[in-house]
Amino acid sequence: MKKILFLAILLMLGTLMFSCWGKKGSLLTERIQYDVPIKTPEVDLAWYVQNLEGPNREKFIQAVIQSAQSGKLKVYDVMSNKQLSAADVLAAGTRTELLTLQRPYEPFENFDTIVTRELQLSDITRVRFLEEWYMNEDNGRITKKVIAMCPLVESYTEEGQMRGYQPLFWMSYVKRFPLEVK
Repeated sequence: MKKILFLAILLMLGTLMFSCWGKKGSLLTERIQYDVPIKTPEVDLAWYVQNLEGPNREKFIQAVIQSAQSGKLKVYDVMSNKQLSAADVLAAGTRTELLTLQRPYEPFENFDTIVTRELQLSDITRVRFLEEWYMNEDNGRITKKVIAMCPLVESYTEEGQMRGYQPLFWMSYVKRFPLEVK
């Protein structure tokens, strides 16, 4: 009898714990978007301040880019939301810049030159997440579902001032992307 009572109590506790921890909860928001720095220019900071330790950051970024280029995940243009091909993904990180330089000899005239720079994995210093959030009102736990992720590279003015972060493309983890605005 004691064994049956013990098993019944254990079963009730397990059910209670599962119902509190296991359920997603009610929808808090269909979309929330935020940037996560994965690398900081401060070399003296501990790895956790940079959010991902060097080798883990490199593996992560390499996996992201390979998934995008291989077609394992659907990739979309940031502005138009049109699906991108593998060639488009390769071109997304390529930057062409017009530079005005001065000749090192007399008459020291200025000349324009075009520089094409391909994306380096180390250029990706942040990622942007698009998520769906749920809140379990019983225990206050928030559950997140990643909808898409976007690698970001630093963008600079001609004078070398940082202007912000340039999104490369969205990688979708859901079948229906982009989401419709209600």
